[in-house]
Amino acid sequence: SHDSDGFSRWDAAQQLAVDIMQALIKDYQAGNTLELDTCLIDAYRAVLEDSTLDKAMVAKVLSLPTEAYLSELASEIDVDAIHHVRNYVRKAIAEALEDTLVSVYEGCQIAAEYSPDAASIARRSLKNLCLSYLLALEEPRYLALAESQYDNADNMTDQSAALALVAHSRFHQAAKKLLGRFFEQWQNEALVVNQWFAIQATNPEPGTLAAVEALMTHPAFDMKNPNKLRSLLGGFCGQNPINFHMTDGSGYRFLGDRILELNKQNPQVASRMLTPLTRWRKYDAQRQQLMKDQLQRILDSGELSKDVYEVVSKSLA
Repeated sequence: SHDSDGFSRWDAAQQLAVDIMQALIKDYQAGNTLELDTCLIDAYRAVLEDSTLDKAMVAKVLSLPTEAYLSELASEIDVDAIHHVRNYVRKAIAEALEDTLVSVYEGCQIAAEYSPDAASIARRSLKNLCLSYLLALEEPRYLALAESQYDNADNMTDQSAALALVAHSRFHQAAKKLLGRFFEQWQNEALVVNQWFAIQATNPEPGTLAAVEALMTHPAFDMKNPNKLRSLLGGFCGQNPINFHMTDGSGYRFLGDRILELNKQNPQVASRMLTPLTRWRKYDAQRQQLMKDQLQRILDSGELSKDVYEVVSKSLA
């Protein structure tokens, strides 16, 4: 709340959030009722309400540690606990600071034309961070706010941020509509279409695996295009832990199938795509076995490229 150095404030905010979230993860695992320590809310409020601070710094300070970072810190990754706790903390912060978040969001709205200068970039960063917290409340008025931002955006930052937030929410019909509009608008821009794939692949909502499998048949997707693969398959397997690590092993089987397919047409990409499975030692016994089963299935499949064989054999050694 008070350090004069921006980096120190960010570092302190991250450490405070990590400490609190790790304690909550233990509570979740023990079956205890979750209760967010008010010191985090008080610290966030102080930063949000200080209009003298650089908006880019405020956006960074108020960004919660990611699930990937919390997983790196864990001796054994509890996918479900990490996901549940992070969502709980985000919503608790939004509930406690709702009025302030709305006020800051509105204060970051500018009527001027798009500009790539630092001050404008900072305003957009903070505005979209506030919107992400407000969407966590799952209230129709904040869906309307996100849709309005999408409709009126004159830049990709604001448009894609609104799209991703709605797409990753429980407003499924609204998400489907915006995703359709976004593709229709940008279907001739390959890099933007890759972003469209990635937004859907990283959706933490249930049913994403089925959506990813359906997207593999989309006319804009091409298994021979490495960028498309990284956006869709890489996004799902590497950046969507709650869905990739489903306890039925379906996410692992999906990746195993794709590796066997890619082994024949692009072994270099296939070997890199294997990375999520090679980290099996970090997970609980059930997930470990399911991941090892897929690695063994790949190893036993027959003729493997040198690239894929090296990664799989070393992972199982």
